[in-house]
Amino acid sequence: MNWYDSLPAADATVPCGSGTHAVRWEAGQLMLPSHPDAEAELVLGALGGDKPACVKMAETWTRHTADLAVLTTGPRCAADEVSVGWDEVAKQRANLPPLSQAMRAARLRATSGRFRPVQGAPAVPAALGSPATLAMDPGMAETVRRQQQRIEMIELLALGAALQFRLSGAVCAAWAGPDKADERRARRPAFAAALTGRFAPAAAEWLGIDPDAITVVPHETPGWGAMELTGTGAGRRLRAALPVGWLADVWACGLAVVSGHLVVAVEQPGYPRASVLALPAPDAEPVPVDADATDDGPADLPAWKIAHQG
Repeated sequence: MNWYDSLPAADATVPCGSGTHAVRWEAGQLMLPSHPDAEAELVLGALGGDKPACVKMAETWTRHTADLAVLTTGPRCAADEVSVGWDEVAKQRANLPPLSQAMRAARLRATSGRFRPVQGAPAVPAALGSPATLAMDPGMAETVRRQQQRIEMIELLALGAALQFRLSGAVCAAWAGPDKADERRARRPAFAAALTGRFAPAAAEWLGIDPDAITVVPHETPGWGAMELTGTGAGRRLRAALPVGWLADVWACGLAVVSGHLVVAVEQPGYPRASVLALPAPDAEPVPVDADATDDGPADLPAWKIAHQG
């Protein structure tokens, strides 16, 4: 049972060579239909050959499938459009004089016979693991790492809303397991912000409440969590506790609100039918519901409706 079973495939295009190629997300994986032997192209790239842009994008995607920075840059709801074009990506890559200067300085060190890894230098992404990069001093290497991270985030956003949601779901799923409990506790404020930012628009739609009056904290004990609505009128406040996995199982699949019910857990993921637990009201107990996917909603997410309530 995987969170992404509730999602259909989604496509995007990437500039590659002299044209554009399609990339496809399906069953939790980013695939390259235009590069049937991507592994061979990776080997060729490692040996000094040219690596196609599609293959580089697949590597970038893989590097960030557990990166919490994705949750600070990606969309909070389907209406929250984060639009980046490939022209903007090219512009950002062209405007990196500090990176170019750093690489030139490091290359001089590497080719002058004085190459040696700098003690205490921070780790850099595999894409930057050349001798020239490793020869940088710690400050220079950190500059390179931050610039590369920023550009890679822009590239991932350029894949479009459908893949933005799916990548965010992958990140949340990577952090949702019981083996990550200690690490989640160490990053509790970050997860509280991620949950609140994504739950609030759904709860506002569900109740007609001000999103700023909604707070969510991570739920770490068994069960779906908890919810409490207090106050009246403009003074209403909604407090909730939800597992981090809610972001992958529910939010990333477009399941947050289904036919006036707030979905708090997924019992059996699936597309076009998923079995979920949903709240008809804040003070009610969750009820089992079968939800059917209708026509694609915003961001290539399914639009769901209740098919059967048990």
